[in-house]
Amino acid sequence: MAAPARARVIICCGSGGVGKTTTSAALAIRLARSGARVAVLTIDPARRLADALSVGDIGNTAFPVPVPDLPPGAALHAMMLDSKRTFDDVVERFAGGADARDRILRNHYYRFVSTRLAGAHEYMAMEKLYELSSSGDYDLVVLDTPPSRHALDFLAAPEKMVNLMDEGVMRWLVLPASRGGWRMIEKGSDILAKVLRTMLGERTITDIAEFFSAFQSLWEGFRQRSLDVRELLRSPDTRFLLVTTPAPGARAEALHFLEVLQRSHMPFGGFLINRCAVAPIHAGPPRFGPAPANVPEPGYAAMIAALSEGPDRRRRLVAAQEGAIAELRAHAPGAAPIWRIPEMDEEVHDLAGLDLVGKYLPDATALAEVRP
Repeated sequence: MAAPARARVIICCGSGGVGKTTTSAALAIRLARSGARVAVLTIDPARRLADALSVGDIGNTAFPVPVPDLPPGAALHAMMLDSKRTFDDVVERFAGGADARDRILRNHYYRFVSTRLAGAHEYMAMEKLYELSSSGDYDLVVLDTPPSRHALDFLAAPEKMVNLMDEGVMRWLVLPASRGGWRMIEKGSDILAKVLRTMLGERTITDIAEFFSAFQSLWEGFRQRSLDVRELLRSPDTRFLLVTTPAPGARAEALHFLEVLQRSHMPFGGFLINRCAVAPIHAGPPRFGPAPANVPEPGYAAMIAALSEGPDRRRRLVAAQEGAIAELRAHAPGAAPIWRIPEMDEEVHDLAGLDLVGKYLPDATALAEVRP
């Protein structure tokens, strides 16, 4: 039987406070309204995605979002990464048997690795992204990442896992405790062993040795999946969209992230520029009638003067923002598109608001036409 077609992946990145989660949710709805089966995944432990979609608690399994009036066959599911649950699923998939699986899941050190080890959360995010994209259940997967500095750890996770799975490293780590490996640490450095025991408990050294011994059965599976994930991030079916605003700080973060994408040969799909000022509708100055009878003439004249300056101030703001957008365009490779999202009058907190934002975002056809 042929493997299911892999979904296209849209990864939304950006600094904190630019409306990235709201934009990711609006994009997911927009793509579903294009007729696609869409999954939107957040790796940020905050509840912002669930709040934006106006749904209850979402977790590590796909939760159907009740979007009205979707085309036949279209669907939207939302998920929030549970790193520990995803790690357990990966162990079960690659352990090669119930005994090896149970040895790992019951291991004290594994509980530390799967919840607190640096980089584990980011790698499990990549694992979940790969799982969704290769499941055959979706046409598109939208990923809402944490703020850009943390998202850099996310991009590096597959490479780090491949390096950890390097044969020379693993060969030493999985040595039985009686022959060397972690037993060498216990015998050779009482200070280090004491620190490890203080951090993780009295059985630390034995648990670590047992963990890596059991981990041998997962070695090749983890390594191959890490290579697959790395390939997915560079795939022609993947697009990185940078969510930003015209503000200097957000713009600088976006340009920094763009440099990282280019160095890593990852496919950039364009900018989503949020909170753009809108030019005044009328070209000329506003017109006002005479002062009402109950309003003093000097006060009315001062008010008219202040109001008359508003359109000019707005035009200057729009011009300044267009200059900032031009700077982003100058750094973008090729003819990378820019989508402008105007500043909304009210905070977006429901499906109607997300639909309004979605009118300014690309649909599935537009994203398919982007050529990095």
